[in-house]
Amino acid sequence: MNKQIGIEDGDRILISRTDRLGDLILALPFVESMKLRYPDCRIEVMSSLYASPILENNKRIDSIVRVQQDQLVSSRLYKKDLLNKIKDAGYKCVVALYPERHICQLFYRADIPHRIGTAGRFHSVYFNHHLFHKRKENKKHESEYNLDFLKFFRDGKAVKTPVVYPLEKELKNARRILGEAGINSRFVVLHPGSGGSAECWPFDKFVRLYSLLTGAGLEVIMSGTDSEGEKLEELEKHLKVRVNKITGQTDLRTLAAVLSLASTVVANSTGPLHLAVAVGTRVVGLYPSKKAMSPVRWGPLGRGHRLMTPSRAECHCPPRQCRCMETITPENVAREVVEVFETVSRRA
Repeated sequence: MNKQIGIEDGDRILISRTDRLGDLILALPFVESMKLRYPDCRIEVMSSLYASPILENNKRIDSIVRVQQDQLVSSRLYKKDLLNKIKDAGYKCVVALYPERHICQLFYRADIPHRIGTAGRFHSVYFNHHLFHKRKENKKHESEYNLDFLKFFRDGKAVKTPVVYPLEKELKNARRILGEAGINSRFVVLHPGSGGSAECWPFDKFVRLYSLLTGAGLEVIMSGTDSEGEKLEELEKHLKVRVNKITGQTDLRTLAAVLSLASTVVANSTGPLHLAVAVGTRVVGLYPSKKAMSPVRWGPLGRGHRLMTPSRAECHCPPRQCRCMETITPENVAREVVEVFETVSRRA
């Protein structure tokens, strides 16, 4: 039984999740639950610089502490400045949802009174409150593992799903980008990239899926980075298919706005998939059959989503050399997308 930590009105609480975009999104239910339970405390979130924009415009987050991971590892001056910033803030408590070694050491050196993190790691010595759970067993969802940390705090409501809040100006910009691409009605977004966070469905299959969906009369747009756009252009020439895309035209918050306007999003098990869910859009998720990437732990939260996995029950391919994803056929994915799209359209 974990002892409840004494938090008083006006205390500052820091929640740290400094890894990838999807991980930060799945930490949002814990963050918002803390604000509901401690409305008179300052709830601040420490995150990586690149993922931090998704925290903006959230009324349950009082401040964002942005961390440049590369500088944290390579620059002593940056590390010293960040330590001083943490000390000056006077936090009563920090919850390290992702116990990154360099960050956790700073919490210890800043002498934050209550430092909460998982047990069983070398750098768990930096915490004075430990949560015993084994995420690697993948027995429940990542968001539920995050909510386990509520055991240290007062009872109250718990938020179950993440929400990202686009601004009206971001929605307006998204509509402009889509309009310039000729998208004026209900549409599907295909997001083929993964940022290296998961095994990917091949790009050429995304192009084939694009052709199947447009052939079925759906409006489709492809999103992603500049480099992913270049890869798509190469495939267009090779496959002699023209793909309508907005790659390289959206920052993270504009992408969120685009995804919020879509009827359906197709993506690998990666941040943009969870971003689509967090803005209220149904997804068709493409997941490898590796246990570490199981949809039990990393699947989209909520109802109405679809999951596609390889025909193999379990993948034993070497990292970054997975061929199992190729067994997911564009035809099967297209059927799922059409069904989700039509369901959403009927309810609109």
